[in-house]
Amino acid sequence: MNRIIAFISRYFIGLFSCLYLFSIGFIKSQNRNLISTICAHFGWPPALKLMIPEIKLEEVTPDNLSVKLVEPVSVNGNTSVLETITINRLISRYQPQRIFEIGTFDGRSTINMAIYAPAEAKIYTLDLPKEKIRATKLPILKGEKQFIDKNLSGSRYIGKPEANKITQLYGDSATFDFGPYFNSIDFIFIDGSHSCEYVLNDSRIGLKLMRNNRGIVLWHDYGTAREVTRTLNALLAGSADFKGLRHIEGTSLAYLIKQDR
Repeated sequence: MNRIIAFISRYFIGLFSCLYLFSIGFIKSQNRNLISTICAHFGWPPALKLMIPEIKLEEVTPDNLSVKLVEPVSVNGNTSVLETITINRLISRYQPQRIFEIGTFDGRSTINMAIYAPAEAKIYTLDLPKEKIRATKLPILKGEKQFIDKNLSGSRYIGKPEANKITQLYGDSATFDFGPYFNSIDFIFIDGSHSCEYVLNDSRIGLKLMRNNRGIVLWHDYGTAREVTRTLNALLAGSADFKGLRHIEGTSLAYLIKQDR
């Protein structure tokens, strides 16, 4: 009887909470996120189709490669703990001399890469300044404005000793002059706008950045962001340049290595 009474109480609390949520509660962003969670619980939108073959982390980097996580607190827009550790292990294994990141946000990935990169490494990280939110060449997704509308890019690496390896760049990746960096980068991390148009643009730029067609390109949010997933699926199916794409198990990282050392 007590269980029935407890359930009835929860039922009515849930009912009135839903009435609030779907009447005026949706005005708050956290409540809109809750509505999205409810939709996902009932299978909408349909699950993303993952076409990129999966690869285990130990196939990408050795098991005995020990790294730690810097700036462990994760916020919306950051890589997960496992994803950050994966990036650190890749940097630690391959020791890239020049790294290019598209999408700085708060610099959490940037500072982690800087710590494991060689002492003489150069890291270039490109971010869209907030005054350009409404002036991008290609469309961005509505939900991405929260990551652009900030006073400072790379706040997590500022003041850190490894910041001397980092050069902060600003611009729209669809119009930015990448010319000085073409054919000179060993490791590219793509985590800019997640619209199909930008994922396609940034992926093509990533290949041009590679030094002598050698190196690694890494994408964030494969399998979690719909347009990232669709675009990378299409590149895998339709372009010989991306036939080597792999999805690292347990993460949303897609991985492409050219002429492995």
